[in-house]
Amino acid sequence: MNYEKSFLVRMNSIEWIDFYTIEQEFYEYLAVNGTILKKEDGFEPEYHKIKYRGKRTVLAPPMYVRAVISVSHSALPTIRKYKALLEALYREAMDSINKPFKTFPTRFPTIEPDLEQINIWRQTAISSKLLKHGEIAPICRFYSDADSRANAEQTVDNLKTNYNIQASILKSNMSLRGGEQKEPCIYVTAPVNELLSHFGVENIRCRRASGTQYRAHCYAADSRESFRVSYGLVITTGQPTIYETLPQPERAHKTTRVKKPLTFSNGDHIAGQFVELYEETK
Repeated sequence: MNYEKSFLVRMNSIEWIDFYTIEQEFYEYLAVNGTILKKEDGFEPEYHKIKYRGKRTVLAPPMYVRAVISVSHSALPTIRKYKALLEALYREAMDSINKPFKTFPTRFPTIEPDLEQINIWRQTAISSKLLKHGEIAPICRFYSDADSRANAEQTVDNLKTNYNIQASILKSNMSLRGGEQKEPCIYVTAPVNELLSHFGVENIRCRRASGTQYRAHCYAADSRESFRVSYGLVITTGQPTIYETLPQPERAHKTTRVKKPLTFSNGDHIAGQFVELYEETK
């Protein structure tokens, strides 16, 4: 479900309203009592306005937060109380919709006082899955724009006509944007058995970029050894030096070492292809 739509649905729950109210209050406290040392544009610790049913304006939480904020030592007890309260309210809110708790969102604070240096690094996250016989697998994705469905339909026709692969468009959930129903993205799928037949292999693995991993490598001013935390909402004291590290090279794991990438013969004409197909070998 689209993030903003799920937020609007949860606004009907008193437990979620309680959580959002305290979280917004916490961000306002940080804005007054903290100094932002680093932030990613669009990922600030603040609520933003969205339209509800095209008429009413409400404040919604950020989906992600990427920021380093410095506070005074005297503010830490209050921040720790906020964190404990937010964690308790979040668990209660998850229980109210019968969802098991797994982990807290990255916008929850990580409190690490007295840091003297922080190295921020990013790495592309790769999703890898062995495609099973008899399954239907997504092989192309189109982000929502005026030409998405037309391009997806053209790709389906291309696969059917040129490769005899009976592709189809996966019906996607509609998202609520500005009170209007829109498709967040459109997927083109294909039967795994027909992919295997086309490439003449027994097994296929698909890999795709699934996002970006963010980490903060922290160096403490005291005797603690350096350590890594998720680069979400990092709260510290003082004025640590912050560096951007170079992108990490892709790890040489089994998939890249022993599997041969597979592409369609005129892949340039298959718009939106977003997975890399590999022959699964021992």
